[in-house]
Amino acid sequence: MTTLMIVARDSMTSELEKLLHDAGITAYSIVNNVMGTGRTGKVKESFFDLGCTGRNLMIFAVLPSDQVDRAVSALKAFREARAQGAHGKSIPFKLFSFPCEELI
Repeated sequence: MTTLMIVARDSMTSELEKLLHDAGITAYSIVNNVMGTGRTGKVKESFFDLGCTGRNLMIFAVLPSDQVDRAVSALKAFREARAQGAHGKSIPFKLFSFPCEELI
């Protein structure tokens, strides 16, 4: 099995959930209000903070091997579509994967 970890702006939530559903992924966890800093700037805990660029979220999906390629292809296409409209700016979207094993 493989875990996909998506880090994105929360403004993408609906689109990402639809994309996952369309790719046949119906089990995942969403962690909201994720703080951090990266290529697209700082994300703080309050919208009152100056310099806040929006809220982040993390989506974790544990997939059987036969679903990974389809999901990754759909997520790459999503990112590419966003990148085309960003005119060279960094996209607040990252995708990571790592092997996992269900223990209980």
